[in-house]
Amino acid sequence: MAKKIYVKTILIALVVLLLSSCATTNKDGSPKWTTNVPNDRKTYYGVGYAKLSNIQNSKMRAEAAAIDDIARRVSVTVKGALTNYFQDSETITGINIDMTESISHQIVDVSLRGIHVDKIWVDAEQGVWALVSFPVKNLKAAYKEQSEKLQRETEIAKSELLIEYLEKELAKEGK
Repeated sequence: MAKKIYVKTILIALVVLLLSSCATTNKDGSPKWTTNVPNDRKTYYGVGYAKLSNIQNSKMRAEAAAIDDIARRVSVTVKGALTNYFQDSETITGINIDMTESISHQIVDVSLRGIHVDKIWVDAEQGVWALVSFPVKNLKAAYKEQSEKLQRETEIAKSELLIEYLEKELAKEGK
């Protein structure tokens, strides 16, 4: 009886092992993430591939391609959020719309800090695959940072215009 339980336990363990290994690789032996980019509410993932003259150059290019993949995903998210924001708010002034659009472009173009290289895989032909991730919370922080910076710049610009106007008015009085 104990021998049957032992055999059943081993068989179950083998089946679980077999199923788990199937779930993490493709038929060609490559990791699943090379063909199915992970999906998570809290993290953006990007995958890149490169095959250049050597593995180091391929690795750098694959990482850059994966980061570009994330930038495209973030861009779509930010543009979607802006579209929803504009549809929700009818009282936005033109200045706020311009400022918001400027922030979104700066976030996507500049502020993707905190991207992490999660995995690297080299295939049989010496091509390199890279999986990178970017936490959504970093995007929120970057958006807030850019928003505050743009607000400060807007206030400075308003102040400079006011000073220029006052100087002209004072110059008229001094004539």
